[in-house]
Amino acid sequence: MAISEEKKIILAQWLLDPEKQQVVPKDLPTLEAKLKEFGLFVIYETIELPLAPILEEMQKTGIKVDVKVLEKLSKTLAAELNNLEKEIYDKASAPFNINSPKQLSEVLFDRLKIDATGIPKRKTGARSTDVETLLKIKDRHSVVAALLKYRELFKVFSTYVTPLKEFVLASKDGRIHTEFLQTSAATGRLASQNPNLQNIPIMSEWGKKIREAFVPEAGYTMLALDYSQIELRVLASVANDTKMIEAFKEGLDIHKLTAANVFDVPVEKVTSEQRQLAKTLNFGVIYGMGADAFAKTSGINREEARTFIEEYFANFADIKRWHEKTIAAARETGYVENLNGRKRWLPGINTANRRFASEAERAAINMPIQSLAADIIKLAMIKVADWLKKDKLTRQVRMLLSIHDELLFEVANDKLKAVQPKIQEIMESAYTLKVPLKVDVASGKSWAEV
Repeated sequence: MAISEEKKIILAQWLLDPEKQQVVPKDLPTLEAKLKEFGLFVIYETIELPLAPILEEMQKTGIKVDVKVLEKLSKTLAAELNNLEKEIYDKASAPFNINSPKQLSEVLFDRLKIDATGIPKRKTGARSTDVETLLKIKDRHSVVAALLKYRELFKVFSTYVTPLKEFVLASKDGRIHTEFLQTSAATGRLASQNPNLQNIPIMSEWGKKIREAFVPEAGYTMLALDYSQIELRVLASVANDTKMIEAFKEGLDIHKLTAANVFDVPVEKVTSEQRQLAKTLNFGVIYGMGADAFAKTSGINREEARTFIEEYFANFADIKRWHEKTIAAARETGYVENLNGRKRWLPGINTANRRFASEAERAAINMPIQSLAADIIKLAMIKVADWLKKDKLTRQVRMLLSIHDELLFEVANDKLKAVQPKIQEIMESAYTLKVPLKVDVASGKSWAEV
């Protein structure tokens, strides 16, 4: 599929200025010359240009949705919301608009006289009623638990189930054709819209129920291949952290190893709570998480959080050195780049405003990791698409979605056994890091099963 000059211009402009902070040329020859000048032409030529027609084909293919599953889910949610509504009215002693922050604030803090200690006021004068606030006051009145449940179900109903049902009913082929966004994220991550299929909850009960509606055509099976801990593997490689590299090479549980080091206990003695804290810390390091954010995310106090972070960097000293080196380089050059040369400009990193400078520093830490993970899955998509075309398998194997670090396929039943290991092999060899790439594979009769 040929790529239009307009598309080439869009991709080139985005690579040069992913956050539209500068004035960039508008003609292709000048843009391509600039790409070469800034070391971005290889990414443009070998990743972004080949990917564009693949995304167009995926959008055209779409993904089948069983609307009956969504309709059944819609009725279940409507009934549960109706019951919760009655319960809330009963506990509040009067009906009101539950979805109105102003009315809810009046009910909670004026009518029911719930203790408002520590609850901030908005500009309107009303107390906050966001989820964080409701969690703080959960034990102060029985109505709050019902409100939290209502919020959760209402979001599932209004944000996911109803719009998805409308999208599939509006399509002529029973498939949802999400629009893939190639140039929306400064890190190079892919996104989707109309509808956004990347933000369907993964871990929740309702997220699984929604995914049950996404099914393959008759005679096909859903196949999902997911890069395991790819960002941590990238972190180990770019930071050249010996301890983490060895752990990945030996196939160890990286979160248990981290917990063992931070808590100074044998790996076999690590508790599930210690592992969870270590997991939060491992992924937090990728995003430049500080003590305040770690404390809030993990539910511990700030002093404990600060101690854990210090212990972490004492045990993974190469990562700490890489953090410092990366921020120093960004301050000097005004940008940060990944191993492929993809760049993100950070004009705020040298500002006197500490809040803005801290945000830029976190972006400097995160970008080389997240953007390289994005490059890897893009390269995998290109290599898989090339193989499918070469082996004339494009009808029997359809690439449907790219969701973060996962690729979702629809595979003809008689091809599944042969295709599955081949795609896994392509993905695991798509890029060479200092640690092996690992891909988890699952198949089933719906997206929920994989």
